[in-house]
Amino acid sequence: MKYDLIIIGAGPGGCMAARKAARDGLNVLIIEKLKEAGKVTRFCSRLLRLGDGAFSSDKPITDVNIHRATCTIEVGAPGKHIVRLHEFPEDASFSYAGELDPCFNETWVSPGGAQFDRQTTHRTIDGFVVDKEIMLQGLLRDAEEAGCKIQAGTKCLEIEDSGDGVRLKVKTSAGEETLLAKRAIVADGSFSSLAKQLGFNEGRGDGPGKLRFMSFILDRCELPFREMRRARFTQPSVHKGYLNIGPWPPGLWEISCSAPVASPVRLPQVLQEFLTNSAFSYLFEGATIVDRQGCSMDLRPPVRDAARGNVICIGDNLAYAETAIKGAFGCGYKAAEASAQALDGKDGNDFYNQYWTHAFNFFSPQYNKRSKRLPPIPVVLNDEETDTLFGWFASHGICGMPADILPGNQEELMADLPEIARKVFGEKKIRGDEELDGEEAA
Repeated sequence: MKYDLIIIGAGPGGCMAARKAARDGLNVLIIEKLKEAGKVTRFCSRLLRLGDGAFSSDKPITDVNIHRATCTIEVGAPGKHIVRLHEFPEDASFSYAGELDPCFNETWVSPGGAQFDRQTTHRTIDGFVVDKEIMLQGLLRDAEEAGCKIQAGTKCLEIEDSGDGVRLKVKTSAGEETLLAKRAIVADGSFSSLAKQLGFNEGRGDGPGKLRFMSFILDRCELPFREMRRARFTQPSVHKGYLNIGPWPPGLWEISCSAPVASPVRLPQVLQEFLTNSAFSYLFEGATIVDRQGCSMDLRPPVRDAARGNVICIGDNLAYAETAIKGAFGCGYKAAEASAQALDGKDGNDFYNQYWTHAFNFFSPQYNKRSKRLPPIPVVLNDEETDTLFGWFASHGICGMPADILPGNQEELMADLPEIARKVFGEKKIRGDEELDGEEAA
């Protein structure tokens, strides 16, 4: 059988694409290498952030016309919530039957307990932690009801895009077979071998490197806040990075950290030290580790033309995780729409590429510069200095993300905390979205 569309990967983007394409009347097959489609076995976010907040900076982007992907959630009776993608048609909305854990802010905490927040208020919901498996399985049910065929336990080994369609060589428990389609959507995540086979990585460059992530799932945690929040704890003597804590459905907690792949740091040991022998160990008294998850991410530059020939690549395979969950949903919907246009003789590739290059921050040089111009606080400061800096933010009522509030308060920090400021800024003089170095700054 030659399908209209084959989708490779049953993550958020792939599931949304399958649902949309099947509902539009296409003959669709979605394949997933795991034995159960919709299962999540590796470390990945469960936070469905509301609004247009990003990963490292909340400041508006002015150099590129970017429309950050965003969503809203209509909270209904238990198990009857609606997720809506902002500025998308009504058929992009979908029901969600899992639990919602609201997060009212994001807070950075020093070893001595000094804190500063991302938002100025704790009364606004920043996002919801969701049960990602339930969310994906709901989308797959919708897709199957619309006629999509779901084939789990199927790994795509090779992909070839020719003038008359796409040929896939796949492996299942029964052996290898060939699948044919007029078009394909590749949603197989970071380190995609298929994107490489198709030539999408040519000229892409290596970027700053690769990151490893590790998380422990716990049965209990006692965060020192009245409201539920996502928290970023830092104790440089334990780890030269942030240790993140947040709710994990259903009724559990996650702690996580990261390090460069090339680093000798052993992340499980870091997390164990954080749990048992850190300034924050009291938060986890009596806690049991019920699961461990890890993954690696490629920090390579994004690919601008994600739709070429008869293939569209979506999500993390052509860009770092700036897309997040809501962004992946948007990619999947638009990729399915573009595929239907292409099958109808229209320029679906241009339609998708226009969306892709305007939906995410990573196509803004201004945003990328903000994200990279300063080292993480735990890398350059010790425990005592971190306490002092976070205390200074708190005493001045300063809120925001580090990439925004450090440059925005550089002059005051140089005057009040000169030794700390020199470690944070080095010789850099930052003015707005410009950065001066050395003699030029003087």
